Amino acid sequence: MSKESFNNLIFVLFLAVTVFISGIFLALSLRLFSLESFFFKTNYLIYSNFYNQIILGLVGALLIFLVIYLIWQKTQIDKGNLSVTQKTSFGEVKISTGSIKRLILKVLKGAEEITEARSEINILKSGGINLNLHLSVKQDVNIPELSEKIQRKLKEYILETSGIETKEIKINIDKIFYEDKK
Repeated sequence: MSKESFNNLIFVLFLAVTVFISGIFLALSLRLFSLESFFFKTNYLIYSNFYNQIILGLVGALLIFLVIYLIWQKTQIDKGNLSVTQKTSFGEVKISTGSIKRLILKVLKGAEEITEARSEINILKSGGINLNLHLSVKQDVNIPELSEKIQRKLKEYILETSGIETKEIKINIDKIFYEDKK
């Protein structure tokens, strides 16, 4: 099952539960049945059998899971759709953070000392961006020299290609790969 299908299934389940609960409230407000009889029948149904209590607990846990999952998905969607807006004399240009990450990877692929790279982009309200790079490097690399070289290249390349000013570039070296020299 694809992620999109799973998300759609979760959304449909949540809507079904919401419609069911809304239907109960609507029926109670129209006096189709009394609140007392509803609670009596519900109470009897739940407590007459131990398995019914287990099922009710599982349904409650499922609903909590659905709500947490939907909130988490919403935050992921908001993060994924971020873009930097550049004003020009003819209008505006929006550049997605994904596009900026690809520009960063292009610069980092040119550095053979780097084995792995991951980037985080923070869009500033004042304009421009801050970058936070997580790198893995090969052994015996002069880290301060490499860091300065990468920061300079990235700042120039991003400004040159996208017109976005990079205010700060933080570099975190997460791993150093050691190779056995034989």
